[in-house]
Amino acid sequence: MPAQVSGAYADVTMLNRVFNDTSPSNATYMNQVAAADSSGALPFALRYGAGYTNLDEARLSALLLGNLGLQPNAGLQTALKDYLVSVGKANVGIVALQLGQILSGLESATGDQALYGAAAARWNREVAKSHYKSSIPSNTVPSSPEPSFPVTIGVTLPLTDGEDFLPGTGHGDLFLADRPGQLGSTDVIGGGGRGRTGDVLKAALAAGAMVAPVLRDIDKVFIAATGGAEFYAGRSTGIFQLWREAAAGSLAFDGVNLATTVGIKDSLAGGPLSVGFAEVGGAFDSANILLADATGADEVIVTGVEYLDVTSEAGTVASTTVNQANITADSAEEIVITGSQGLKTTVTGTHLATIDASGLAGSLELAFSTSGTGFVGFFGGRSGDQIRIDDASGARLVLVAGDGADTVTIGAYNAHIFTLGSGADTLHIGGLAGAAARDMDTSTSQALGWSAIWVTDFENGVDTLRLTAAGTTVKAALGEAQLASIAASASLLDAAALAATTAGAHKAVAFRYGADTYILVNDGAATLGANDSLVKLSGVTTLADASWTVA
Repeated sequence: MPAQVSGAYADVTMLNRVFNDTSPSNATYMNQVAAADSSGALPFALRYGAGYTNLDEARLSALLLGNLGLQPNAGLQTALKDYLVSVGKANVGIVALQLGQILSGLESATGDQALYGAAAARWNREVAKSHYKSSIPSNTVPSSPEPSFPVTIGVTLPLTDGEDFLPGTGHGDLFLADRPGQLGSTDVIGGGGRGRTGDVLKAALAAGAMVAPVLRDIDKVFIAATGGAEFYAGRSTGIFQLWREAAAGSLAFDGVNLATTVGIKDSLAGGPLSVGFAEVGGAFDSANILLADATGADEVIVTGVEYLDVTSEAGTVASTTVNQANITADSAEEIVITGSQGLKTTVTGTHLATIDASGLAGSLELAFSTSGTGFVGFFGGRSGDQIRIDDASGARLVLVAGDGADTVTIGAYNAHIFTLGSGADTLHIGGLAGAAARDMDTSTSQALGWSAIWVTDFENGVDTLRLTAAGTTVKAALGEAQLASIAASASLLDAAALAATTAGAHKAVAFRYGADTYILVNDGAATLGANDSLVKLSGVTTLADASWTVA
């Protein structure tokens, strides 16, 4: 609020607050006001400050600015210290009064002085409340007035090119280092912390810069950088979120606490973000990645973490409906993808066992690459997803496509079990009946059944199966009697063998056996062999010709 107290009352109140941060008793206050009226404000201020000249200029500067609510501000504190040296600390009382009066008038300041507006508003409330308390005749002891309401307004605190010590107000401050070189390893910055007060640090780093500041309880840290920069978080505590913002080129975050969420937002050209989490090495380390307006050539590289949660959310750019960022996690066993925004990503990992996107509301376009050889479970999202798994690894995919019209493309070597879910889904299996496909086990009917590619929840006339063989392959046109003979076979192995010889080389044939429909893709030999491929449509008794293709 604007200044409510004037004249000698304001001058005396300000001096008491600036030097002592107290409200004097009523008797003391009235005597001081009378003395200031008698001699004038400046002589009274000069006498008042004389009691503090035993302090050096640096301590006086810190005292005055702290009680005025202008700390932390390393640059202002140094400037005031130098000014006291220049005018002589014997004049500190006059300087203190002038500072109080100047601050009181900055509540509606604009331009460069606008950053003092919040502090001026607090100062005017403090002076008014203090005057009120000291004016009560029953007030016989000094007191420090309670704020008229909780102070919750933060300030903007710019960093300098030198060493900064900024403890902050604890009320949601913005620490600003918008020029490369301002944030350095000698800086110490403190806030309220862990999502409670909204303290934010925004910093720009030069290409190749490595900084390791001490940050205490800064809720969100935003780093904008060009190629090769590194931010070391190992000397900091209480960072709630650590973001790469508006970046171009590579950037590294190192020494990051596992409790800190790492994010990418507002991409420019993008680039790889390498994240080194501290204290990894256990069997169940987990970390969180957040993407918002990630639209460049972004990649998140995480090492040493077994469980990774990736959230895709909308940012501030309305036109961005899909985040784009690749994920490389060498140790990850499970990656969970959630959020309201679509995501286009390539996931690469050596030990991956599960990719769970069932909590993703937006569409997912995912490519998957692994050098692992075990089973990998994939759970699709709630919208139409596009999934591509076609690599040379030995991993076998067990996929639940989820809701929506999904498109799944996979190599025969990786295909194992698919559950398509609701919606008009398309499953494309490539590389069938060739050296790239997994060998069929034709030793027994049971072994053959387990070596087949299983597709469940396939809806005839709604879903589509597109098969591509290693060599040019066409559908075999079998008659009803031939199909009936295959269906009447004594075992699945007999049925598949008869289908292979009846269909011929480089042919694909759909046949019914038991309660299921099978599609056999023959290689260059008109006999059943290990290089052939078998697809099982579980529970499908009728398969329309338009529901599947082969090439």
